[in-house]
Amino acid sequence: MTGSVYVFGFDGVPPELVERGIDAGRLPNFERMRAEGADGTTRSTVPPLSMIAWSSFATGRNPGNHGVYNFMLKGEGEYGTEFVDAETLREQSKPVWEYLDAEGKRSGVMNVMPGYPPSRTSGFHISDNITTPSGGDYAFPDELQQDIEQRTGGYDVDPYEGYDDGTDEDNLRGLLDNFFEIERNRIEVAKLLVSEYPCDFYSLVFQGPDNVLHVLGHVLDETHPKHDPELAEKYGDRPLELLERYDDLLGWVMERMDDEDSLVALSDHGHGPIYRTVNLNSWLYNAGYLDLESRPWTRLKQFGYNHVYDAVESVLSDLNLFSKLKMGVARTSGDSSGPDLAELLTISRKDIDWSETAAFTVASGGQIYLNTDDHDEGAIPPEKYDEVRERLRDQLLAIEHPDRGDRVIDSVLYGEDVYGDAYADTRPDLVCMPAPGYQIQYPQTMKTTRVFGDPPKTGSHTSMNEMHGIFYAWGGPVRSETGVTVDLTDFAPTACSLLDVPVPEEMDGDVRGDVFEVESGRERYDGKVEAKRAVREVVGGISAD
Repeated sequence: MTGSVYVFGFDGVPPELVERGIDAGRLPNFERMRAEGADGTTRSTVPPLSMIAWSSFATGRNPGNHGVYNFMLKGEGEYGTEFVDAETLREQSKPVWEYLDAEGKRSGVMNVMPGYPPSRTSGFHISDNITTPSGGDYAFPDELQQDIEQRTGGYDVDPYEGYDDGTDEDNLRGLLDNFFEIERNRIEVAKLLVSEYPCDFYSLVFQGPDNVLHVLGHVLDETHPKHDPELAEKYGDRPLELLERYDDLLGWVMERMDDEDSLVALSDHGHGPIYRTVNLNSWLYNAGYLDLESRPWTRLKQFGYNHVYDAVESVLSDLNLFSKLKMGVARTSGDSSGPDLAELLTISRKDIDWSETAAFTVASGGQIYLNTDDHDEGAIPPEKYDEVRERLRDQLLAIEHPDRGDRVIDSVLYGEDVYGDAYADTRPDLVCMPAPGYQIQYPQTMKTTRVFGDPPKTGSHTSMNEMHGIFYAWGGPVRSETGVTVDLTDFAPTACSLLDVPVPEEMDGDVRGDVFEVESGRERYDGKVEAKRAVREVVGGISAD
């Protein structure tokens, strides 16, 4: 008989923060997990962005095998983009809970991106706040959403009340109060789910740490140009205060676990301070790799971003509208069901003169595509590909900040080395990893007269310094180990083995027999998951009761 597997994800928590809390005696349950179980770090994806990272966690596959490289994806042989959701991931791969479902195991999932629409498997699934549209049904089975709203006050799937950088104290206080209230509610939801919706596998993710650390980069880093000692005195302890709430939750779960059960706590990446941003599309424009159309609307948008954008962003932020508008732009990009806000308001694919463009980006994170001849207006023939890519790579590595004089790009990796060739037609050709303190920013807000700018938030996770998150494990099958490194792709196959389910051959990750007392076997599922899913669609889903 196998026990249940409880996995708790804490988005963006850096290992040093938990270690500091343990050393101060403030995280007794994390300390117990370390003393009686296993601890170490989780290795993230390249780049360490949450959408890519949680997709690898969910599927046990590298980004090159599940096809999700960013929040926005480029179509094969075209310039159009789509905003990632759960259907995007399921079209190209399968989350672990669908394999478990095919073997009769019940899964409970909360806030694992991309999560909308929720999976219709036995157990329950609550979608995430990034891919869930306003007004969308966020839970399966249907009665679960009503239960949550009646008994816990609801589940906020659109928690961003503002997009302020947190340097104004009044705004910072409001942001933190909002984030803490959201997490208080989600902890109550998690307790309800564990208590009354029994499952073999739980995967419950909390995004609060990432939200809090995004607005506290200047508070926690004494060398940050916007650091204020008075703000640090007032708010520097808030991340540990949040971790104390999660520590209490872990203790609550530990009290309810049986001897055969396993408990895992992880984060998808770390966090660090951001001093400056770089817009790669703006740099590509100024370096001659990207050109814009001369049509009036494009020139008007170009003028707006160069001369009006900062003021508009400031006003919208004060009105708590900027983040909602930005998310609306991303979600409608390439969506034929309504107006495409990206094409209306941003420097979009229709504004680029593709016949004169050699390289471009479609999202933040430093991933660059070359305009090869498999595109409609490809400008690079096969015989010139290596030459153009090498020249571009050398120039990217040579970028220096005009005032600071330091190097901006730490490394430029080849797409095939990072992601392989499973999705060669949609993966990036180059991946830029910025130097610590720099962030590669959203490309469609490009200012053609300015490549560098102030960060929208003073903390983030973009460089190699933020590649590692936390890892703790405790319970009957857990070996006593310390200092281990677990790849995000290892969690799904290891969960299968803990539940005596054959590991799908499609998974890239390893079963971590060095951390858990498990034996693994691999198997091809040959349509079993698709057949199970089709049956559920016919019968209209299965209740969690």
